[in-house]
Amino acid sequence: MLGPALALLLAAAAPHLASTEARIGVFEDQMTLTPGQVQFAATHYAGSQKQTRSQVQALKAVNPDYFVLQYRLAIGLGVHTQIVDGDRWVNEWPDRVQERWFFHRSGKREYMKQWGWYLMNTDDASWRATFTAQLKKQIADTHADGAFLDSASIPNEFGGSSWTPRLPDLDIPFENAWRAKLERWLPFVQARIGKPVIANAGTLITTRDHTDYSHVAGIMIESFALNLAPFDWNLELTRAWSLVQKQRIVICQAYPQSAGDRVFALASYLLVKGDRTFLNLRTTMAPEWYPEYDVDLGAPAGPPKLSQSGLSTRAFAKGLVVVNATDSPQPLSAPPGYELVTPQGGGAVPDSGVLPTSWRLVRSAPPAVLQPRTAAVLSSG
Repeated sequence: MLGPALALLLAAAAPHLASTEARIGVFEDQMTLTPGQVQFAATHYAGSQKQTRSQVQALKAVNPDYFVLQYRLAIGLGVHTQIVDGDRWVNEWPDRVQERWFFHRSGKREYMKQWGWYLMNTDDASWRATFTAQLKKQIADTHADGAFLDSASIPNEFGGSSWTPRLPDLDIPFENAWRAKLERWLPFVQARIGKPVIANAGTLITTRDHTDYSHVAGIMIESFALNLAPFDWNLELTRAWSLVQKQRIVICQAYPQSAGDRVFALASYLLVKGDRTFLNLRTTMAPEWYPEYDVDLGAPAGPPKLSQSGLSTRAFAKGLVVVNATDSPQPLSAPPGYELVTPQGGGAVPDSGVLPTSWRLVRSAPPAVLQPRTAAVLSSG
């Protein structure tokens, strides 16, 4: 069940973040846009993050429902992390810091070596007040509609060696304590800023991590669907589907290396699609579009049937999605009259905002066998 405050936030976001069950919702990451691309983005994407105020104003002038998220680290403070504040990119690190803000282990701050940020004490009242006041101001300055909180995972899930001093790779009491911290912190931020919070929940494939993200508006799944073992793929989609059923926003962000990867990510997304689910096939920093975003299978005819040992399927009003997430070929028996839909072309949107006419969907006979780690999008219309 939705709590009253969360229900109000999601109701306010609904005109913006409603992909509808029949249409594929596309949510982009950071973009620098030409005037032509502004027109394209505003009419093809549900929203994006890390946009300056002038770009937000341009996008909303075309589409008032375009939804923008303000970026911040969820549990860190970056030494050199750049964030948007109005029309400026500024360093996240403030002029003055208090030692009590930082999470200490054995009396020392924990430093994330790869990304250059310190782990914060999210239970500290002073840090809570400072962070939420800054975030609320930045959202107002940029004319954003909500917050994207990056790296919202239990710290040692990034790998114990990612930190100085090193964190344990496995420490159940430590992990349980941080899960509780996240479950206190994320809804606190959302309540304090009065805007939807989307948390980057990582890949959702750590079996011992049961962090409950349902107390905020939604999550982004990082590296969605691709290059996962069958069990992990099944776990990720099962957890995503649980949040979809709770009416939470779910952004599925994948990093495909081929057209086959794109179809696999698309089909995996369609398996768990609801009316607040979004897909981002991310390969460049430029605004992107792929023909498969235009696939129209109609509304889902029921829930997904997920399998880690066979084919996973979901029926739609005008089609069928089939995913083979296993390591073995699987026979495919397509219903009569169904055609395989395959994308041709796609990539960075031209500066003009006009797509090449060669980018299209091609129809053909379905295969008799679905190879490992591949998917089929079948249309009956």
